[in-house]
Amino acid sequence: MVTVLLSSIPPPPVPDHWIAGRYELLEIAGKGGMAVVWRAVHHGPANFQRPVAVKQMHRHLAKVAMYRDLFCEEARVGSRLQDPNIAQILDFVEEDDQYFLVMEYVGGVDLSTLIRWVVDHCGRQTQWDEVAAIGIGMLRALIAAHERRADDGTLDPIVHRDLSPSNVLINERGMAKLIDFGLAFARDRDIASTDPGMAKGKLAYLAPEIARGQRPSPATDQFTVGSVLWEALTGKRAFEGDSDFETYRRVANAELPPLSELRPDVPSQFAALVHKALALDPNERFATTREMAQQLGTVLQQRRTKEDLYAAIARTVAATRDGLDIGLRTQDPNFDEPVDDEHSSMVELLVQGNDAPAGFAKWLPSFLRKNEPTEEGS
Repeated sequence: MVTVLLSSIPPPPVPDHWIAGRYELLEIAGKGGMAVVWRAVHHGPANFQRPVAVKQMHRHLAKVAMYRDLFCEEARVGSRLQDPNIAQILDFVEEDDQYFLVMEYVGGVDLSTLIRWVVDHCGRQTQWDEVAAIGIGMLRALIAAHERRADDGTLDPIVHRDLSPSNVLINERGMAKLIDFGLAFARDRDIASTDPGMAKGKLAYLAPEIARGQRPSPATDQFTVGSVLWEALTGKRAFEGDSDFETYRRVANAELPPLSELRPDVPSQFAALVHKALALDPNERFATTREMAQQLGTVLQQRRTKEDLYAAIARTVAATRDGLDIGLRTQDPNFDEPVDDEHSSMVELLVQGNDAPAGFAKWLPSFLRKNEPTEEGS
């Protein structure tokens, strides 16, 4: 059991607080299970100002070594990825024993919120061609990660392995930008944080091989892209069951009905592409993520209209923001981590029991490791 006393952690910043003397925090733009994201301004000489997003860990997690290491890894790995479809890491700051990740400000909405707005508030389904365009943006970001080269020119891929609609931001121009590389698998990162025997990522969006505790690969991200596309097209999470165990079972077996039953208007090529990405066996998916993107581009050639897709997506983003009066991101229910309320006087992190069923325990969040130490040696 790991115990963290909140009295030992500095209080969180508040609006109008400055970080490192140059980042002014304006307001909370979004909140997840591990961190809060601030809308902020980067101030420089000669009245230089630039909007940025500042990500800060929840203060009750800031002293837990595993969470802190994941946060640092997000900064390190993300800073090495340069692509228009990836929200750029601009700076990484340590102040008052807390870390702050300074990122490109994406003033749109996350894909989860956009789906909910269209389905729940507009009472309709998403346009398949808009979903395909967003999917291509996601895949372009992953191509940059999967085809990354080391300094010596050798292939050195990064696998995101934590994709979900909440990790796909859509800006005001209709462009998709991928975020949250904190759980990314890279050859050069600490082996303790990439143990292939422990699954990482959100349960409903895990790939079958990850649910079984196997090593992630670019095909793992292809599967999750397929899951996100399925949700964007149907308005339902692909593998969500009535319980965590049922969700795990569906993920582990890649159980899905034909997409054509739920969206008969979607071109058969698009439906086939989604099902190929969601194949149980990674070897039955696409040879490369670039191939998947190319085939999705071919699907878009079936459109019967010449309307600018990005303009259409931008209008949906604007309608979502206006209708819900939201900022950078919104809460994704599947992003919560099972920790006590942050205002509690003490936070206890659960540990994985030794009597968990074989296979089932693999989906548990990575922090459920027995006797995970903190800096205080608890």
